[in-house]
Amino acid sequence: MSRIRLVAGGLVLALTTPGLAAAQGRRDGDPPTRRGYQEQDRLTATTFTATTDAGGNAVFTAKGGDFSFEKVVSPTGEATLRLAQEKDVVTIAINRSGLVVGRGRRTVRIDPRADKSEDIDSVRALLLGSRAVRSFKRLAAALENRDESEEDGALAIVTLIDGAIVQLLDGDADAPRRIGQRVTRKHRAALRPVAARRAPDVFRDCVGLYEVALMDSSRQYGECWIEANDAAWWSRNLLFRYCEWEWALRSQQYVWQFIGCFMLPF
Repeated sequence: MSRIRLVAGGLVLALTTPGLAAAQGRRDGDPPTRRGYQEQDRLTATTFTATTDAGGNAVFTAKGGDFSFEKVVSPTGEATLRLAQEKDVVTIAINRSGLVVGRGRRTVRIDPRADKSEDIDSVRALLLGSRAVRSFKRLAAALENRDESEEDGALAIVTLIDGAIVQLLDGDADAPRRIGQRVTRKHRAALRPVAARRAPDVFRDCVGLYEVALMDSSRQYGECWIEANDAAWWSRNLLFRYCEWEWALRSQQYVWQFIGCFMLPF
């Protein structure tokens, strides 16, 4: 059966699985335990932090100068991104029905199941001139283009994935595929998924599990793109967009799993 036809079922499974993990590690009557994780990126002078809120959502922030980025991810993988620089604030909500982009009092909704190029044009017009978007794109570009000898922190990888989403909305159609390859470049060179399955003990740490999940997500995105490219010409754009949406949603789900992993009180 074609992977394109299976993707809806895969999304349902991907979106419901994290909810099962939310109950693990906490017994009835136990008070919720919240811990924090922080990375300081020397090259970009950015502080990345991750924690959970009282509702069990994963909360990720990146701050540098007067720019701040915050993301809240629910156990189902639905996410809200907030980019802010002084009075300029942009929000991006990602859920199973698509994306909603807001700036000031204006909002634009994108449904990846509908092939409407005017929606993308409306989003680009909405983001035009945004200082917050410009600062976030500079941060994402600095992370994307750094030398391979520099280590990528786990939270820097989270930022790269969000950078792909923002750049896609701002007109860079190749961003998800390019950044998907970028975040897995070292592991694609050193590991094979079959080897990871044969030696699971190696990847039981939170960061290792997160990186392996991203590698698998990138592989599925590539397969989806290949199948979409072989489809009829009139449906390709719609299928390409669906591949991007699936990749974005899966990646957000893995962010929740990653942050939830190191927040467990043991």
